[in-house]
This record gives sequence, structure tokens and C-alpha cells, in this order.
Amino acid sequence: MSPTTTLWRPTGPVELGLVRDLDWRAWPPRLPEQPIFYPVLNEDYAVRAFHE
Repeated sequence: MSPTTTLWRPTGPVELGLVRDLDWRAWPPRLPEQPIFYPVLNEDYAVRAFHE
């Protein structure tokens, strides 16, 4: 079994609803205001990035 790396991503309520609609198994296509997929390695940073 290979090691697992947890990636965090700043996610707002609209996008979180889309993830829920996909049974928490996938990310939906990016929203228009999201030019790139932006995962990070640190939960605290992801939370701060969303609120900035």
C-alpha cells in the first residue's frame, strides 16, 4: 500500500454543495472565478486562504 497525502483546498459553500452532490467522491469542474485547482498541504493555510 502506498502512503497517503492529504491535500486541503480552500472551498466555499457553493463549491462544497457541489462536492456533496457528487457523494463526496470528486471535485466538480472549476467555478468561473477559479482559474486553477489550488490544493495545499496544510489545513490552516487552506482555511486562511478561503477567508482572505
